Amino acid sequence: MTSRPSSAGSAMPSSSTEAPPRLSTLDIAAGQPLGAAPFPLGVPTDPVRALRTALRPALRREPCVIAFSGGRDSSVLLAVAADLAAREGLAPPIALTFRYPGDAAADESAWQEVVIRHVGVDSWVRRDIAGELDLIGPLVRPVLRARGPVYPAALGNTMLLASHAPGGSLVTGNAGDEVLGGHRLGTLRAVARRRGRGVTGADWARFAVSAAPAFARRRIARRSLPMPWLRPDPRRVVWRAAADRPLRWETSVRTALATRAFAVGFRTRADAAAEYGCELVEPFADPSFVASYAATRPMTRAAGTRLVADGVLPEAVLARRDKARFNASRFGACSREFARDWGGTGVDESLVDPDALRAAWLADEPPAATAMLLQQAWLAEAT
Repeated sequence: MTSRPSSAGSAMPSSSTEAPPRLSTLDIAAGQPLGAAPFPLGVPTDPVRALRTALRPALRREPCVIAFSGGRDSSVLLAVAADLAAREGLAPPIALTFRYPGDAAADESAWQEVVIRHVGVDSWVRRDIAGELDLIGPLVRPVLRARGPVYPAALGNTMLLASHAPGGSLVTGNAGDEVLGGHRLGTLRAVARRRGRGVTGADWARFAVSAAPAFARRRIARRSLPMPWLRPDPRRVVWRAAADRPLRWETSVRTALATRAFAVGFRTRADAAAEYGCELVEPFADPSFVASYAATRPMTRAAGTRLVADGVLPEAVLARRDKARFNASRFGACSREFARDWGGTGVDESLVDPDALRAAWLADEPPAATAMLLQQAWLAEAT
């Protein structure tokens, strides 16, 4: 892939002289690049205004296509972009939705209909997905052969989205989870203020995890991230990284994207979009938006979503907690066939147990963290 300069609204710059990000065998085994990376912070303002500022360049670069799954983050961006376009006389955004017939875990059609009716978007493109997004399918194979395993491994999703916005802009909700949610102090403050009133079992569980010291959070990570395909030492590295979230609100928000996982992921997605002459815009990763959100009071994920939505979405959409899962479309027919016939070679056995890895790939819902290992093993047998 060639790399193109990024515009305002994109979080991480790239240049045509940069080499593609390199992944270590530990990164591939862990399912994501590990470690920290610099993240450029902007000047804090009002987060609602900062989000609109991040979206404006995308609307001005037509066609502006918004990847709309029906989840909270994509719904917020679609609603805010439509409102901004109407206020400023810009061409309205195009909602682009991939649908997955027969995959109940990925079905958000009811939520999609609610949002589209409420926002009043006229241009809504829906595309049924069959095997196009397979981790080792025909769409992504040329990239794998040129670069090796990629992060994110489900790069075909960005490629197919960008193909619908040639010469324009592609807006995604990436980084919403990291920036808006997962902050320990936000959870602690919310539960403490409610003094037990209306607090669910799930709320108390999140409270307990947020209040726990680092060694206890690592124990919790062991239960929530068993990763049986990893040998003990790399498993401990992953658990330590999963538990490493600062308590202080501003620090937690400001460092949410200061990771190699985000830096490599953004660069890879931006390069993929650039192949279609398309500019990738991830407003929740905009440096000024991140700085602005960090300057607010501590809040929960739901409260943060409600804040940045700025009254343009119905409460039911903002309050939902469930999320769709798209693993079945990524571990498609090509991946399943390869896993069944795999000879157990091509992975670093000092890091990975091949038998446990094959079992994970053949599970009803293969773990997303095994995706790059699948690509690594396929490349070893395909070359």
